[in-house]
This record gives sequence, structure tokens and C-alpha cells, in this order.
Amino acid sequence: MIRNALPLFAIALLTACGGEAAAPEPQVDGSIVSDDGLRLVPIASELEFPWGIAALPSGELLVTEREGRLRLIKDDALVAAPVTGLPGDILIDGQGGLLGITLDPAFADNRKLYLSYSKDMGETNTTAVVSATLSDDAMALSDVTEIYKGEDRETSYHFGSRMVFLPDGSMIVTLGDGYRYMKDAQDTNLLHGKIARIMPDGSVPEDNPFTSGGGNPAVWSYGHRNVQGAVYHAATGTLFAHEHGPKGGDEINVIEPGNNYGWPTITYGINYDGTVITNETEAPGMEQPVVKWVPSIAPSGMAVVETAAFSDWSGDLLVGAMNGPKGQKLVRVDVNADGSLGETEDLLDDLQIPFRDVISTPNAIYVATADLDGIVYRLEKAE
Repeated sequence: MIRNALPLFAIALLTACGGEAAAPEPQVDGSIVSDDGLRLVPIASELEFPWGIAALPSGELLVTEREGRLRLIKDDALVAAPVTGLPGDILIDGQGGLLGITLDPAFADNRKLYLSYSKDMGETNTTAVVSATLSDDAMALSDVTEIYKGEDRETSYHFGSRMVFLPDGSMIVTLGDGYRYMKDAQDTNLLHGKIARIMPDGSVPEDNPFTSGGGNPAVWSYGHRNVQGAVYHAATGTLFAHEHGPKGGDEINVIEPGNNYGWPTITYGINYDGTVITNETEAPGMEQPVVKWVPSIAPSGMAVVETAAFSDWSGDLLVGAMNGPKGQKLVRVDVNADGSLGETEDLLDDLQIPFRDVISTPNAIYVATADLDGIVYRLEKAE
């Protein structure tokens, strides 16, 4: 049932903030219209911490719930029964659970998909990726096979877990720094705080930057904190990724093989308790972000716009923003013809809704909220 109310998290925040203007009331059909002329149409509710969305060729959607379930949305309604066949070792703790999802480029022929999740290994855990085959009715997984896993650690924070395919058929997998292992983000021999590049069977491409030595062969780039958005921009041949800074310092980067993105040697953020991580914001051999947010927006999910109804945004980036002093909105980022990024535009910020993921298909843009009682919306132009 679609609830004709804002998520409870948003209501609580409004109450706490007192002086802010109230968010718009939902319309009779449950949709919400923002001040910038955009409408959110709810198509599925009562999801527990939705995390990742994938659109099937049929128009149906698959949504991961961080609480360890994979759900199907069909005909703009959530199917009651979860998809069966998930791995039995999903760690549901802290920021861990069932996280990223992406389809194989040949999904229409082979029905293969990939899931990333926090893997419970008893005293330790890690980010793991499995491949699986989706049944014709999209209600069951089979041939579930672990193809990759990150570094063992003892925390339930910063799992990364976004995946994206490159044109050569290789797969990018983001691996968080595990929070307490931040210094390891600078060690190319370890997988904390890295972006990895693998093949769909888990093997390592021979042209990765460290296959001949100097680091873990799977490492594609390093010096990352917690990458929760990654897209390949086909028109410009650019791999973009965004990551959470600490308190401040969220950033979008252009990802190139072998590059060092600085964490935690350089950062525009500070510790959550206000103490300084480093006084340096730049250093030789370390890349600068192409977009940064200070204060934080807590970015999560990112899409390249390809939706016909939003042709004026074609090729731009959409970034979900979950919380922080400047969060709870979508951000549109102009992408120039040469792959450089231009101005950013805040969208839906008057609605005060935290967004965990966003995808764009030729037919529609979908967003998922970051709430315990999560909702998947279709984004439309109000007029």
C-alpha cells in the first residue's frame, strides 16, 4: 500500500529543525510535487532500507533491501514475496547487508546479474560479489557463484559495493575502507579503500595497473574512502565515481587506472568529532575531485540521464543525497562534451527526502529513498 505521507525520517527532521518550511503535502494519488516542477510518483513502499535498483528489459525493477532481501516491482507494484536463492551468508549489521545490483550486459540473452553484499565470515566480514541467473518470472536466483571478495575486516562500515560494466566487458567494483582501516586506502597491496576491476568470472584483466607488481592485481585506483556511486559515461568515455568524505569533503572523481585519490592523506573533511584528519587538501601525485561538497550531502547512487522525457538533461549525472547539512535531495551535474563537469543543480530539496539510489532508463527515472520504511518513486515533470 502506498502511504500518503512523507517518510518518517523526513518528518522527524522537520520537527527537529523547527524553523524550516514544511514539505509539500502529497496529492490524492500519493505523488509529491516539488517547487522546481518535478513530481515523485510512488510505485512501491514498505521496503526496508532499499539500496540498489536495476531495470529489467521487461520494464520491471529489481530492488535490493539492505535487510537481506531482493524484491521485484511489477506493474508499478511491489510483489509481496521476495526473490529466492540469495546467498546465506549476508551480514546484516551496521551499514552491511544486501547492497549493490547490476545486470550483465548480455542479460537479455543469459539472464545473469551481479549482487554485492557484506559477507559474514564469523569473526570477520568483507564485501563480496556473486553472479546469479534470474528465472524467467524474475522470482528466483540459481547458479549463485561468488566471483570476488575484498579484504577481511572487523567492522560493519564502509562496504562500497557499487558495480558498473566498462565497454570491454570488465566490471568495476567499489570497495570501502572499512572505516577503521582508512590508512590502508594508500596501500596498493590491500583492498581497503580501492576500486577494483575484474572480469565477470572474477578473473583479473591483464592490463590492470598492478598486474606486473607494485600492488594487488585487481586494484584499478586507490585512496578512496567509501565509493557509493559509479557510472560509465559512454558519450565521453569517462568513468565517474563519487564517495563519502568524513564530515565534509564528499567528492566526484574522474577515475583513471593507477591513480591515487588521496584518502586519508588529503581531504576537504574533518572527523565527525571535529578533530583534524590532515591539514592537507592536495599533494603531488594525488588527484583532485572534479566536484566537492563541503558541508556534506552524503552522496549515494548515481546515474547518467538517458530518459526521453528529460532530453534537456541528456548525458548529465544525477546523484542521490541522503543526509548531512546539505543533503536530502537529488543533484544534477552538467557533463560537458569533453567529459569535464560543469555546474550542479539541486533538485527536490524542498521535499526533504533522503535518496539512496537513482537510475535512468530510456523510459523513466527511478529513485529509492534511504529510509527504513523505504519508497521507490518514478520521477516525472509536473507539467
